[in-house]
Amino acid sequence: MILGIDIGGTSVKCGIVSHEGEISNVRTFGTAEWVESRGFVESLKVEIGNYLKDFPEIKGVGMGWPGLLSPDRHRVILMANIPSVVNAPIIEILNSTYPKIHFRIENDAKCASLGEHYFGENKGIDNYLMVTLGTGVGGGAIINKRLFIGANGNACEIGHILTSNGKTLEKNVGINSLIEYSVKRLQEFEGKSMLKGKDITPKIISQCAAEGDELSLDIFRFVGNCLGEVMVGVIRTLDINKILIGGGISGAFEFIVPEMKRKINEHLPSYYTKDLYIGKAYLKNDAGILGAAGLIIEGLK
Repeated sequence: MILGIDIGGTSVKCGIVSHEGEISNVRTFGTAEWVESRGFVESLKVEIGNYLKDFPEIKGVGMGWPGLLSPDRHRVILMANIPSVVNAPIIEILNSTYPKIHFRIENDAKCASLGEHYFGENKGIDNYLMVTLGTGVGGGAIINKRLFIGANGNACEIGHILTSNGKTLEKNVGINSLIEYSVKRLQEFEGKSMLKGKDITPKIISQCAAEGDELSLDIFRFVGNCLGEVMVGVIRTLDINKILIGGGISGAFEFIVPEMKRKINEHLPSYYTKDLYIGKAYLKNDAGILGAAGLIIEGLK
């Protein structure tokens, strides 16, 4: 039995995960409440203790964090949302309190890619890049059936790669940036559009695109172009041609991918493009907990 913990800037989700990927006993907490009550790490330690008391069969605890980690995977070294945890010896603190439990931490996007590998419908693919599109843009790669973390542990931070307009990928297609871009495009648009300035969200843009709204479709072509531009370099660097798209904006998958593929095909030879596969990630809201649990399974290999 594994405890998976998905840590986010807004909330923390915990759940028991079986080796078959079944989730039970999910508990959700406000991140700010944990920070303000005991301090985040202490609150984390207490809640793990509550789970261990209720479920003594737990042998391992995996945690996904939205930040950069130390090479030894013992500390978070950069995390804007919860600055109090930076450089805190998280693994040492937990090991000293619960010495019989195996603990592992990893970046949240890498956890999501690991979750897809063990529990998603794409689990038969041995090599792929996972792109998570949400408030931020994250990435994780599975190479030869193993999580790829790079030389110092923080590879695949693709959201911070520069695009040709001088902005990072995240500053182009992260949710807040995408909404800002859409509002600006709507103000400049001379035709008719179903979009309304004060109500624009990725979901609404997707709904309008599905009804053939030209501005909405063009907004997602912009997203696909930015993604494709970055993928040209990432595909070359990792020598990989399987890409999974997940996260909140991935609901517009069918509108984003054609332009993304066009950009990739325009700039890469057939060695990379003849077997190019761009697919959906399937775990959605469960990706964080399942990916965190996957860390423990990965550690048992």
